[in-house]
Amino acid sequence: MEDSIATETVQIERKQFFFDLRENQRGILLRITEEVRGHRDTIIIPATGLKDFSEVLNKMMEVIDQEGLDPTDPTADEDDFYDDDIPQEDDADEEEEQDDQDDDY
Repeated sequence: MEDSIATETVQIERKQFFFDLRENQRGILLRITEEVRGHRDTIIIPATGLKDFSEVLNKMMEVIDQEGLDPTDPTADEDDFYDDDIPQEDDADEEEEQDDQDDDY
């Protein structure tokens, strides 16, 4: 059983991200769930790796700044921009297996 410690939600363009800091018998973890058009994908990061995860995100933001990249969505007018992110029917069984494995963490 997992106990919720903290929860935050962030809306970025057409995606919604849920950040859930939780604790279970194996330790503390951060569960990040992305929802796009009703489809959800989740990753779980053990708290022992959160500092490394944060450092990598900061490095990526530094690259954007250093390279003078424009982080705005250049294809915002395209309706199917996120369709590549949504698994096809063939991927559904694999995703269910992954969700079952995530619950075992």
